[in-house]
Amino acid sequence: MGHSEKTQHAIRRSTRLPLEIPVRVTSLDSAQPFSEQCNTTLVNAHGCGLIAPCEFGQGIPVRLEIVSAQRHTTARVAEVVPLGGDPETWLVGLELDIPGNFWGIEYAPSDWKIEELAAPAVEPQVSKPQPNQPAKPSPPRRWRLADISAGGCYLETATPFPAGTPVLMSARILDAEFLLDGVVSVSHPQTGMGVEFAIPSASDQPARVEELIRQLMNSRAVPKIFVGRKENAKEAQKKLPPPAPHAADDAESPDPLLELIRKGAALTPEQFLNDLRAQRLGKRRDPRIDLALPVLLTATDVRGRPLDQRVMTINISRRGALLEGVHGLLGPGAVVTLARGRNREPFRVAWVGAEDTPAVGQIGVAAVDPNTSFWNEVLEATAHSGLETASLRANDRLSGDSPGD
Repeated sequence: MGHSEKTQHAIRRSTRLPLEIPVRVTSLDSAQPFSEQCNTTLVNAHGCGLIAPCEFGQGIPVRLEIVSAQRHTTARVAEVVPLGGDPETWLVGLELDIPGNFWGIEYAPSDWKIEELAAPAVEPQVSKPQPNQPAKPSPPRRWRLADISAGGCYLETATPFPAGTPVLMSARILDAEFLLDGVVSVSHPQTGMGVEFAIPSASDQPARVEELIRQLMNSRAVPKIFVGRKENAKEAQKKLPPPAPHAADDAESPDPLLELIRKGAALTPEQFLNDLRAQRLGKRRDPRIDLALPVLLTATDVRGRPLDQRVMTINISRRGALLEGVHGLLGPGAVVTLARGRNREPFRVAWVGAEDTPAVGQIGVAAVDPNTSFWNEVLEATAHSGLETASLRANDRLSGDSPGD
């Protein structure tokens, strides 16, 4: 194994977390002086990777400082890779002289538990003066797992990441640790954020989530949570699973928490948290009624062709419906207009039945307006009638009610 392979192995032998931490790197070699402000891309107990604005000589000893935390240590340049660009930048790998949790992560991965030695009392001479008085360190993020399912979780924190941020979550319970990839789908300042788990190809992440949930259910221990920002948002988004095959507002869906997280941006924080509490208690957010009603659907398909057709509901709830008899190609996220009587309102397609399955020609839709009243009249009439679903279907058809009436 060559020198480069050995140093890379040394840096990688503990769990790496994708974190952007501002650091100052100062040369301790008087023959090659530099002092640069950089941002890490990856950190672990043995070192870090960072982006530098100038080339660092391989093997040079350096002083590594987290200015905001007033913390420093020494390291050695283990790898230097040119990245090009204008101005040119370099990817630099540093190996810590004293392995350990130099980064100050509260719930660091379990393999970071390395016996830390005391830092040397006398600092070496540096080639350049130190920067101005360091800023007051910012408080660390604290996380609390509020709810979790196979498809996602909600984390309470006063400083959530913005929606769209790819993250790596470390959950430790008893003697086990679970590393999970995901993307923030909904973010509530001062409150928390909903994370949708990613499913990398050939990954055992679904099994890890399942085992984490099993341990949470079988143990009263409170999990220790750490969440770090990942680097490539586009790649993380590609790993997200497709929408589950069920109606957009169906509270009996296989993963109601995931559906709530996915549509969280359309709800106020108060609505979202109320729905989160309701589904945690096993309550149906919006009762679903099996009811066949004719409605007029107007839309533009994926090929740009107009659709104007009569379809039937399979079931409805206050904010959504499952429709059948749809002829035309519509994709998730498309906006359609439904009309019935004097009511006319836009809905967003949340699910499309796959070809060559019994669900072909079906779509699940959710109202664009979370305060919709499109189905209120029907739901109120159904609630007061006391009639069986089959009778309601028959009466509706016999009455000749149509979207244009």
